[in-house]
Order: sequence, then C-alpha cells, then structure tokens
Amino acid sequence: MTDYKAPTEQQVREALRRIPTLHLRRAFFEGLKNPLWLEPLAKEGAFASPPIRVTLDDGSISDPSWPEIEYVVRVAAAAPTAAVDILLKLVDSENAWVRRAVFEIGGTVPAPEAARLKPLLKAWLSSGFGWRTDPRAMVDFVVNLIDGGQRKVGAWIANVLFRPGESTDSTKPNLVLEEYWYDAGLLRVVASLGGEGLPLVLGWLVEYERVSGQSDGWSFSRPNINARRDGYRKVEDALIDGVRDLALTRMTDHPAETASLLVRTNLMLARRIAMFANARSLSVAIPGSDAASALVAIAIELMFEPSANDERCRAEFAELARAVGKHSPAALEPLGDFIKSGPPLGNDELRTRLLRDSDETADEIEHKVGDYVEHWQHLWLASIGAEALPEYPRSLLATLDNRRGTLENPLRPPLQITTWTGPNSPLTHEEMAAMSPTALIAHLEGWHDTADGWGPEPSHEGQARALASLVTSNPASVDGGINLIERLRPTYLRAILSGWEAAFLANNSLDWPRVADVIEGVLTHDYLLDFPVEGGKFDDDRDYGWSKKAAVSLLGNLVGTTDTELVIPPRSLARFADLLIETSRDETAWLQYADGDHESGMDPLALSINWQWPIRLRGLVRLLTHGPEAPWHERTRSEIDRELGRTDTRGASRAVLGEALGRLLTSDEIWMRGLLPSIYGTDEGIDRNQQIALTTAMAIHHYHHKLYELLTPSMLAAMQLADPIVDGWRIDSDPLQRIGEWAVKSMIFGDTEWDDPVVTVFFGTADPTVRGAALGHVGWEFMHSNDVAEDICGRFAAIWDARLAHVERTIGDAPELREFHWVVKSGKFRPDWWLPRFQRMLELSPKVASERFMIGKEIAAASELDPRSALDIMKLLLSTNQARSMATYELSENVVAMVIAKAIESSDEALKRDASSFMNALGEAGHLGLAKQVDQVLAGEVTQRDVED
Repeated sequence: MTDYKAPTEQQVREALRRIPTLHLRRAFFEGLKNPLWLEPLAKEGAFASPPIRVTLDDGSISDPSWPEIEYVVRVAAAAPTAAVDILLKLVDSENAWVRRAVFEIGGTVPAPEAARLKPLLKAWLSSGFGWRTDPRAMVDFVVNLIDGGQRKVGAWIANVLFRPGESTDSTKPNLVLEEYWYDAGLLRVVASLGGEGLPLVLGWLVEYERVSGQSDGWSFSRPNINARRDGYRKVEDALIDGVRDLALTRMTDHPAETASLLVRTNLMLARRIAMFANARSLSVAIPGSDAASALVAIAIELMFEPSANDERCRAEFAELARAVGKHSPAALEPLGDFIKSGPPLGNDELRTRLLRDSDETADEIEHKVGDYVEHWQHLWLASIGAEALPEYPRSLLATLDNRRGTLENPLRPPLQITTWTGPNSPLTHEEMAAMSPTALIAHLEGWHDTADGWGPEPSHEGQARALASLVTSNPASVDGGINLIERLRPTYLRAILSGWEAAFLANNSLDWPRVADVIEGVLTHDYLLDFPVEGGKFDDDRDYGWSKKAAVSLLGNLVGTTDTELVIPPRSLARFADLLIETSRDETAWLQYADGDHESGMDPLALSINWQWPIRLRGLVRLLTHGPEAPWHERTRSEIDRELGRTDTRGASRAVLGEALGRLLTSDEIWMRGLLPSIYGTDEGIDRNQQIALTTAMAIHHYHHKLYELLTPSMLAAMQLADPIVDGWRIDSDPLQRIGEWAVKSMIFGDTEWDDPVVTVFFGTADPTVRGAALGHVGWEFMHSNDVAEDICGRFAAIWDARLAHVERTIGDAPELREFHWVVKSGKFRPDWWLPRFQRMLELSPKVASERFMIGKEIAAASELDPRSALDIMKLLLSTNQARSMATYELSENVVAMVIAKAIESSDEALKRDASSFMNALGEAGHLGLAKQVDQVLAGEVTQRDVED
C-alpha cells in the first residue's frame, strides 16, 4: 500500500465523469487496485446506488452485476473501516452481488469491523443472503468473528447458518447451506467454537433429529459414534461429529455438566455421545487422579440408569464399561445385576412378541423367551469382552460361549459400503490451457485409452471433462482445426458443445459461424460411431446421442431472449433458429425418451432437462418468445403443435409448457389462450399431463391475478381428484398447498373474497395440515418482504381471524394454526393483535409451540406492552419437561429472563407471583443462572437490545 497515492477530489470526480456506462465502469473498477480511492469514491456517491433486482416477464428474478462492489471487496482488507461503512449503507439493497460482498468482506477484515456487519444480516434474515453468496465465504465470516474475539456475533451468525429448520418434507430439514457446504463448514466452525460451543451445536443436532424424524438415535447410517459412513446423511453425520468433538473437549474438565447437558435432551444420539466422550476421556486420564475418579462416577450414572438398557447404545455402553474397568474394576460390580435383569422388555411382553403359533405349548413359549434373554445376555457380554468383566458376568460369558458358540464380532456394523473414484484425464486443465488450439485438437485426435480397465486410470471421459472446463473459460481454445466432426470422438464433441454453452451463459462471446457449423455437423451425423470404443462402459460415448443432446441444449440457450447480455448477430440467430426448427428434428430422440426408464424417480420438469426430445421442445418455446414479428414464428409454432401431438406419457412436454406459461402469454397470448383447455384442463376434468402443466406453472410463477383467473378451472378440477395431484416439479410444498397459497394471496391482494370458488373448495376440502402450511408459507413470504401495504396486512389478519374462529368451532382442524409463528416473526403485525391470538392458538393446540425458538425476540419485545400475555405464552411454550430443560438453548439469549423480569416489574401482584414461580420451575429444570439473568434485566444491565434473534 506504500506504493499507492491518494487521489485528489478533482481526479475522483473526473474519473467518475468519464465512466457513465456499465462497460466503462466495469473496465475502470476491475482495473482499480488502489485502496486509497475507496473513501474518496464513497464521498462522491460511487457506491450509493447498486442496481435494483429486475423481475422478468415470466416472474423470474435477475440481479445485474455491479463492478463497484467488486472493487470494494478487493481492497477491503487494506481499508476495512471504509469498506464496512459502505456496506452498512446498502441495507436496503436486494442485489445478490451486494449480499455476496458482505460475507466476503466479513471473512477478511478484522473481526471488530466484521462484527459491525451484523445489522445487515439481521435485516436480510427474511429475504435471504443472496443466491450468489459463496457458502465458503459465509463460513469464513463466522470463523473470522469467533477467532477474532467477536464470539457472540459469530455464534449468532453460526446459528442462522447451521440451525436446521422445519420444512414441508418431514425427512429433510430446511437448511441455509447445501449439504456439502454444511458438512465442510461445520467442521471449521466447531474448531473455532471450542468446548463452549457444545450447547449451541447440540441444539442444532436436537433440532435436526426432531424435524427429520430421526429421533431414534441409531440407524444403519451411523452405528458407530466414532466414524461416519461416507455418502449418506452428511448433515446428520456432521452434527454428530461436531457434538462428539465438543463433548470430548469438555468432558475431562467438566464431566458432570457435559454429561447432564447431553442426557437432558432425551435424545438417544446425545446419550450415546455422552458415553463415547466419557469412555475416550477415561482412556487418557491418569489412573487414581481426581479427574479419573470424577469420570468414573459419571460413567456409572450413564451406564446403570434404566434408559441405558437399550440396544441403540450397546456399542457405547461396552466401550465405556471397558474404560471403567481399567480404572476401577470394582465400579463394574453393578454389571452383574444389570445382566441378570435382562432386556428392557418384560417376560410377559416377550411372550406376546415371540408367540408365532397359537398351538404352541406353554413350555415351548417359555423356551423361546429363555432363548431370547440368553441371546441378549450373550450379545451384551461379548460386546464388553471377558477381560473387562467382573467375575460373575465373565463366567456367564464363558458358559454362553460354550453353549452357543463364540460371537466373533458382536459390534460389527450391519452393513458395509464400498466406493469407486474416477474418471481421470491424462492432461490437467493447466496443461491443456498451455497448448495451442492446433496442438490440442491434434492431441485429442491422437490420444488412445490403453488402460486395462481396472482402477481410476485416464480415460476419454476424464479428458472430456477437463476439456469442457477449458472451453468454458476460453471458448477459442478449440479453434485450431477444421473437420472437427470427422476428427474427434463424440465424447470430445460433447465436451466442446457443453463448454460453449457454459461460456455463453457466462456472457462470453463465441465464434457464431463456427459454433453453428459444429452443431450442424453433430445433428446431421447418424448415431453410429465412427471410432472403435475404448475403455470401460462409461469411459467413451458409444454413439453420437450424448453429443446430439449437447448440441440441442446449446441451441436452446442460444435462441433465448433474456438469459445473457450478449447480442447474437441476426444472421447467426436466424441460422440457429433454422437448426433448431428443422435440423434438430430427431425421431430417435423421441423414441429414446418415450421408451426411457419410467421408474427413474425424476419429476417431469427434471425429465425435461435431461432428455433430448423435451430439451428441444424447451428450445422451441424459447424461440417463440421472440414474438410474432420474428421471421421464424409461424414455423416454430407449427413445430411445437406437431410435437405436442405426440402421446407423452412421461409428461416432460407439459412441464416445459407450464414453466414457460408467463413467457408464452407475453409473446403470443392469443395462441396460448387457445391451448389452455387442452394443456391445463377445465373445471370438468384434468388428466395427468394437464396436472403436470398446472403444477409446474404454479411452482415456477409468482401469484398474479391474470394467471389465477386463467388457471381457476384447472385448480378446481385438481382439488376434486381422489388421488394426490401429480406434481410437475417436486419442490418443498405439495401442489395442493400451492393452490392454497394462491387462494390466500388472491384474497390478500383484494382480487377475490371468501366466495371465490377456489378459496371455497380449498378451505372446505383440503386437510387442515395443508391449509396451515399454505397460510404459514404466505406468512413466511411476509417475513421476507421489506414492505407490505397496510391493506394487505389487514386482509391477511382477517383471514387468520376467520380460521381461528373456524378452529374454535372445529377443534379437529387445529393443525391449520401450527404455522402462525411466521406471522409473528414477520414483524408486519402489532403485538396487541397477535399476542391474544397466539395465546389462544397455543391453548387450542400445544403443537403450535413447536417453532418456539424462532419467535423469542418478538415475545420478549411484546412483554413491554403486555407482560401478562407474554408470560402466559412463555409458560405454554415451555409446558413440557423437555421444553423446559432446553429453554435457554431453544430460545434466544435473554428471552426468558426478559419476559419474567417484565412480569416481576408490573404492578400486578398475582403476575409477579406467577413469574417467580415460573422462574423457580425453570431453575429446577437445570437453568441455574436464570435468576441472575432476571436480576440483570431488573437492574437495567440487560435491555431489549441484548435479546438476540
């Protein structure tokens, strides 16, 4: 930085005057490296106006790039305070590039500066952190904060990123980070948190097990706490590893506290982790030391309480018993009584479960019971091992070995999985990039696969993947030759076409005539291979099918109208249109699609992007969006009609039309309206393909009154079906819920009333859980909206009042209220409106409390206005023993203390007594520091500003 000079005010103004266009600004800011320009540019307003998000005609969102923010990121480490000051003024920006920059800068600037960015993240909780944000940068931000002494802010952001949330899929929690990045990132966060982070990470594991329905604590995926199984349930494995490692860190110094924290969750996984951590800590403890004695005492409690007699924790029980035996053999004397007591099932229940034939005699049944008990004893004793057993259990094991045979490996996992790695390239990306285009083509033409078919050796497929990567970054890297179709294997042609497609979508210009020539050459080539196949089954394309698919996919993107900033010359665009309409017509592609695997598990929309025939149809639809004035319009429409005349039993074609409904209405509304009855169905009936078109359209598009009106007959028909509605795109919510969401939105936007036919049928016939999910998702969208008009809030509030009144009359429909927490969390409704309603909902259905961790801050703030209601709600939220035991982990910091303190501060003596009694009950549940926290609130040392989200 010593080589840089600060600019003058005149230089800055002159520079900004000379870059009025996006291209000039990009050139300037991409080349600017001097951090001393940052503050002067900011003073001149250079960073004040990021591009706004653009909503396209089809309802999709585009985030224009902003070269200015790339410069801020680049120099932030050298000018951290100025960079953070700039970001803090961008809180209202929805641009994904801005949100990406916050995390990138937060991970590189000093931690105190990074902590100043928290208000931005809090403001964006409802709208998300931007689809362009790098998950690695998110984790960098957290680690930078924790390692830099800003632990409280770091833990808050970590909780936002890693705490699993409820989703409509009962087996798949909602995650901010994708599984791969969650797994990789949690390892780093756990290392930074250290032992103090155990309560936080344990809370994430408890929540994951709850929302994913995995609360049994043992499965084929994780029979061993010490090691995971690759490739399955990465999030759960990562959380188990994290809790395990943190428990190990804490167990030696704080064994009682650590074990109690884990066991209080009533989660078998946590009990197993407690046993494992205790055993491993004992293995390194000095015999006879105070630490060893404390660990042995905790071990005995873990092993010999009734809940430890459970097959799910047998492996950890056995390891712990062996560890205790090395320190204090006498401590294992209770093991004799444990084994004598037998399995947790009583003999009467065993007799019932083991009974297989009503003609069996009493002696035969007793023999079965005795054999079962003996097998249980043998398995548990063999798991521990003779060397660690006291005298009686050891002699019993010897007897059972003689009678039943030795169990060779009683702790062997029930299932083993092997994996394979490949394919590989003979040249790296860097080596290819160093070659001239002519040399590269010659190499591809002359290289042969000479491997013996065993092991991850170089292959054509591996080299093709490296080639595709190179072409993506440098489309001209294969300009070194003619007759590519004759010279190169289809494996490489596919790679080149795929690379060009990726480059085009990244706004890189191509040699349009050359691209057209290669596409035409591939499409006009027959399917038969001109080369002998080399390598294994997946090492070399067996025909030209994959390269033809890549050519059609590239064409579909080239003829689009909105996906890139590039402008293709009219002559080239017309040629691409001709290739798509005429040359790409392929009966073989149709037959392959039609006869393909109907049990693949793909939904129709996924099929439409994975098979050549529907990929071409998607391209034709995109070509049609150029409008009726385009010279190819009538030919395109006729070709689409021709393809739609086929009998498509897999539904991909209808998913394509559903996806493109908005674009087609914009570009050719008359033609599209004519297709509506045949494609989407009518109120008289809706077949499978029409359901696919309807559900895909609703999943892709935002609500719009025009679409709602057009699709009303189809929605009515779909809701009358006896079977579940066929989903064209299987996302988080089911199709019936999405119909409900549109019905709710039609009312809150003032387009319909309760007498609307879709509204009437949905709320009159849908399951209450589905109705609740629809209402909840709209509430979630309120939370993600920066500003909602008062009249819209009023209509939504009236809907909730109507549904609450309905549940009062029909208590069996209480699940309809379960997602009211999104309304509270949205911040769009006054506490004096939602407090009494939320309290009544909790009274009607305790399950409404399941998402209590999300709304702690809101309840704490509401306690200022109505301490009685807030306390009553808190008591209802924590009405069970398990909820009370996890209160300070599931609710935000200082929430419970704030609510209790506001009740104690009131002039209502009865309320004061209730608050004190509630505080004592939570203290008995293990929250020993709660009274001190309440005193801090009463003394003014903790305020509402200290209550975390």
